[in-house]
Amino acid sequence: MKQLLEEIIQIYSQETSNPFPYDDFRKLQYDFAIEFKKFAPNETITADFNTYMKFILGLSSGGIRNSLEDPVERLKTKEWLNKSFYEWFPKYRFLEPFDLSNYKELNKEWNVLDTLRKKLFELIKLKESLQ
Repeated sequence: MKQLLEEIIQIYSQETSNPFPYDDFRKLQYDFAIEFKKFAPNETITADFNTYMKFILGLSSGGIRNSLEDPVERLKTKEWLNKSFYEWFPKYRFLEPFDLSNYKELNKEWNVLDTLRKKLFELIKLKESLQ
């Protein structure tokens, strides 16, 4: 368990120092303007992504330790970690089938968050199996 926690913290410290990918989000919103207008009018994807990102990064920077010890908190955290960005914010599901690799910084951030989310979920499941 300690090794997995250290791996999470290492990924967090090495892979998440980039600035928020505002330029890529602007390009994404421009490229999918019709879809945003249809499926997510008056929504701010940058704010929603920031919420999702801060939850995962907060846990990855060491906050998961608190969630691991409290069974109720662990359950709530596990439920949220089991959800992808599109499950948190279904209004953006129209983006899900698309390859976002043209948005380099956003794609990198998205992939790092997904890796961390899965490892955090794995850590919780490991903790539960040891009890």
